[in-house]
Amino acid sequence: MAETPRSDDIISSPLFLRVIAVAIAFAFWFYAPGARVTEATRTLTIPLEYLNVPPQTTVKGAVKRMSVTLSGAPGVLSSLSPDSVVCEVDARGLGVGKYRLAVRAITPKDVMLVDLVPTHVDVELLRYIDRLIPVEVAVENGLPPGLFLDMVEVIPREVSVRGSEKDLAKIGAARISPSLEELKAGGEMTQTVEILKSEEFEDEVSVEPKRVKFNAVLAEGVPKKTVPVNARILGKPADDFRLKAVIVEPAVITVEGPLPKLDKVSKVDTETIDIADIDKEQNMVIPLRPPEDDLVKIVGSPSVRVNVLLTPFTVTRLLSRVAVEAEGRSVYPGWKVEPSSVNITVEGVPSEVNSLDEEELPIQPFVNVTNIVSRRLTVPVQVRNRTEGKLKVVRVEPSSVNVIAEVQQ
Repeated sequence: MAETPRSDDIISSPLFLRVIAVAIAFAFWFYAPGARVTEATRTLTIPLEYLNVPPQTTVKGAVKRMSVTLSGAPGVLSSLSPDSVVCEVDARGLGVGKYRLAVRAITPKDVMLVDLVPTHVDVELLRYIDRLIPVEVAVENGLPPGLFLDMVEVIPREVSVRGSEKDLAKIGAARISPSLEELKAGGEMTQTVEILKSEEFEDEVSVEPKRVKFNAVLAEGVPKKTVPVNARILGKPADDFRLKAVIVEPAVITVEGPLPKLDKVSKVDTETIDIADIDKEQNMVIPLRPPEDDLVKIVGSPSVRVNVLLTPFTVTRLLSRVAVEAEGRSVYPGWKVEPSSVNITVEGVPSEVNSLDEEELPIQPFVNVTNIVSRRLTVPVQVRNRTEGKLKVVRVEPSSVNVIAEVQQ
């Protein structure tokens, strides 16, 4: 009877190996198409979020939404909403300027991120500020000759405009434009605030409040306006003085004329006041300069009183290595001073400080040795000031010295 082959011989036979290889290939061929039909892709459009934007700063960027492609089981992908995925850019630690920043996508755990478009975004961080702007009144189509607005009241008088620094720089004024019919009707009215700008805003600009209360009276006659008086100053005081203040009395005056002309008048100047090299305060009556437009007239006195106030101007100077003298009656025949000189800082007007002669100084440091019995002692340095108060000693370095008795051997 023939011997049955052993199992090892069967497994290692070429025929068995060929059968196994065919089985594996067939299984792979059968499984691969099945695996492919269990995976799918889906593309979502997701809003882009900016994190950690510094206070008082806004982000300006062309990219507002991201295209996100995900891979996963068809059932999982179909259940996803745009809220399931987050796309964000981190602006932590950035200042005002332009940047290219990476976008991070956060996806659910059962799906895989396949593509993100774009992967980086170009952004600009702009300073976001508030600005208070006074509300101007301009009657729609203007007022007829002989009429002007009196007792004008706008509540609130200013509006708050909020936006980027670039956009707010384009603003010229805030204005309301009541009609003549509304003014004739009288009473309080509500007007929409219009922002006048040199060019269109690039980003959102908010105005609060958007409407203001307005009340005015239509009056006949010549319109009047109160404006400040500006003192025209020429030159500088003497070197020992500086200009402290210019006081004008009265500080405001009234002008009258056509309303469009009055709107252009913001102040009235005095004639030029020359203060070159003055060393005393001045009190004078100065004529007012007529307004540039001949149709605008000054109401009342054509002159004002002007007080020019001065304040002394001081400088300091360092006097180096000024010898210290020992003064006073003592039981010892003489004294030695260590260190023998000090540095003195003085303060005064330039003319006095600059005229100091270091060969004959009116400021003398000394130490008083009267009644000192110790052979060695530390004493304070005193200063004799013969400038009659024109100079002030502000510092002595060192402020104390050693005095050593000279004893005869």
